[in-house]
Amino acid sequence: MPDITSLLRDPAVAKALAWVDASSETVIQEAIRVCEIPSPTFEEAERAAYVKDRFAALGLADVTIDRAGNVRGRRPGAGGGPGVAVGAHLDTVFPTGTDVRVTRDGTRLLAPGIGDNSVAVAALLAMVEALNAGRVRTAGDLYLTCNTGEEGLGDLKAMKAFVDDVKDRVKALVALEGMKINRVIHIAVGSRRYRVTVTARGGHSWGHFPSPSAIHILGRAIADISRLEVPADPRTTYNVGVVRGGTTVNTIASEAEMLVDMRSVDVQVLADLERRVLGIIERTAGEGNGKVALDLVGDRPAGSIPVTHPVVEICKAVHRVLGLRTFTEASSTDVNAALGARLPGVCLGITEGGNEHRLEEYIETRPIPTGVKNVLLATVALAGNV
Repeated sequence: MPDITSLLRDPAVAKALAWVDASSETVIQEAIRVCEIPSPTFEEAERAAYVKDRFAALGLADVTIDRAGNVRGRRPGAGGGPGVAVGAHLDTVFPTGTDVRVTRDGTRLLAPGIGDNSVAVAALLAMVEALNAGRVRTAGDLYLTCNTGEEGLGDLKAMKAFVDDVKDRVKALVALEGMKINRVIHIAVGSRRYRVTVTARGGHSWGHFPSPSAIHILGRAIADISRLEVPADPRTTYNVGVVRGGTTVNTIASEAEMLVDMRSVDVQVLADLERRVLGIIERTAGEGNGKVALDLVGDRPAGSIPVTHPVVEICKAVHRVLGLRTFTEASSTDVNAALGARLPGVCLGITEGGNEHRLEEYIETRPIPTGVKNVLLATVALAGNV
């Protein structure tokens, strides 16, 4: 494993880190610019175009926006081994029309999407600029992406496509999220998500009572699902997050739908939960004289690398030299795409903040330089320094 302390003494790396120390306001302003370009999932094109221009300005090779909407670029290494992939997602959970202007309040930046994931995009750009400033040469190429579709029904499709393309050329993926600077995510929480549509005869609430109701069928299914027991270890969860249906108060609903989310860190436990949930839905539809259509809208693979894996050990060593206390965790992030494809990977945070996915989302600016150094040192250690 590379000696991170020795890496700090390398003149080129030291110069890159000095650029980070001197450029805190530059990174903050970059995060603000990124955040103020609206970028809902499936509508990331404007932000992607901005990042593509930044990649080109930083001198990256092979700059492009691929068919999945990912902005991609490559920082060539010296050819001394496999490369490293680094990614930060472009999309946010906030819909078109959300006011994404950033407010600065002392050491805080406040805006929807500033932490998830604008500051991580800014950190990726800052890492490249710092490496350039120090003239750091890595042994392996760095494959960089700011990807689309990480949130919600984006389903990691774009990151899956990126991983599929580069996995034979890299030894690891480092995914970036804006918050929780102390964490190293090495366990991917897998999920299966369904849009469930129930149809029934319906009719007038007086004249056709008790004609089958799609809403009543769905309600019975939800009630039965809510009584399912799942293990705490391995952690497993389920949720009915959206329910829609019906037309008026005096009409028996002929159609209703719900979105169901099932998660686990264990592949087999998740498969068993899915079997039980779908069984309930099929049974209640049959008992209620309705029909059901199941549409798989989310498939995020579970996976992990052990806490003793060299990639995790390098990240923990970087944390130690930066004075960060490490928390190794499970979560659902872009790194799922790598771990599901048996490519080692971790997800790292950039700063601290709060109210994630709320209009009151905020980040702290003081830890940002440490967050950029965290990513830079881990990436260089993984890719090799020459």
